[in-house]
Amino acid sequence: MTRRRRDAGQSMIEFAIALPFLTLLALGLIELSSALLDQHVVTRLAREGSNLISRDTTLQDAVTAMRSMATRPVNFDNGTSTLILSVIKNVPTVGAANYNQNILYQRVQYGTLSASSLLQTRGSGSFGGAPDYQANNSDNDTSLQLTNLPPGLLTTGGLLYVTEIYSTHTMMTPLDNFGVHVPPKLYSIAYF
Repeated sequence: MTRRRRDAGQSMIEFAIALPFLTLLALGLIELSSALLDQHVVTRLAREGSNLISRDTTLQDAVTAMRSMATRPVNFDNGTSTLILSVIKNVPTVGAANYNQNILYQRVQYGTLSASSLLQTRGSGSFGGAPDYQANNSDNDTSLQLTNLPPGLLTTGGLLYVTEIYSTHTMMTPLDNFGVHVPPKLYSIAYF
C-alpha cells in the first residue's frame, strides 16, 4: 500500500510539471489554427477582389461587392480592415512622358485601418472620383510611375489588377500571457 501511494504521488508531481507545457502546446495549436484561418479568409477575399476588377467592374462597384463579401476577421466598416484596389497600366501612347512605363492608372482605398499600399509610385499623383477613380493625366504625370514593380511584367497597353487587404487578427487564447505573440496585422495581395 505504501508503494502505491508513492507511485500515485510521483504521478501527480509529474503531471503538475507537464501540465503547463501541455497547456502552452494546446493554446499554441488553437491560436495558430485561428491565425491561419484568418489569413486564408484575407487571401481568398483579395483574390476575389482582383478577379472582380479584372472583369470591367468599376472600382466603386467592386468596393460595394467586397464589403458585402467580407466575413470575420475582415470588416471594412469598423476599423479592423482596409481594402486597396489598384489598376496598373503600361502606357501605349507614343510620345507621352509615360510611354511604355508601368503607372498607377486607378486606385481606391476603403476602410479605416491604418495601412498603405506596397505598390509605390514616384509621387502622389491625382485621381478622379467615383466610380472609376482614374488618374488625371495618366499619359504624362510621371509621379504615377511605379518604382517597385518587376520590369517586363506588362506589355505595352497591358493592364494588371491588384487587390490588397489589411486586417487585424484578434487572439482567441491567452497565449500572450505566456510571452508568445502572434502578429496582429494580416496582409494579402492578389494580381490578375
